[in-house]
Amino acid sequence: MKKYILLILLPILIYSCKNNSDNESAERFVSNKKYEKIGQLEWLLGTWTNESGEEFSQETWSKENDSTFTAFSFTQVDGETVFAETMALEQKGERLLLTVATANEKGASPVAFRLIPSEEKQFTFENKSHDFPERITYTNPAKDSLHAWIEGTVNDQDKKVDFSFSRKN
Repeated sequence: MKKYILLILLPILIYSCKNNSDNESAERFVSNKKYEKIGQLEWLLGTWTNESGEEFSQETWSKENDSTFTAFSFTQVDGETVFAETMALEQKGERLLLTVATANEKGASPVAFRLIPSEEKQFTFENKSHDFPERITYTNPAKDSLHAWIEGTVNDQDKKVDFSFSRKN
């Protein structure tokens, strides 16, 4: 009799384990799909550097969780830090926001930029109410390279500043 009960319970046990596995796979798929927009920017994760003459710049991106990446960026001239900022890239629902806080501007509040439609493999974040920059764009033109630029209007003149980085191994 115990053998029959075991034979009956064994398929039920196997079936319930399979269902749990299917449910976990479905949950992972839903979770990955939920944060698909920020997932397109996972190539940003890591440390990026640019060195030219006496100037050295570095930007380091980390994954905080499925919906948030954070970064710290700085520029040094002759070994002295002349610029530093922190950034947070967050997916909130269907929106992707890039929030920037500049470290060396006293009293400055963080500024949020929203992802806008742009060319393929180009991620442009915009905040038209901000003085400068109004747009921040990130691209990955080749393996282990990052090209970014900021742009907007200064004194009624269009201005664009380019940044080129290489992945630090």
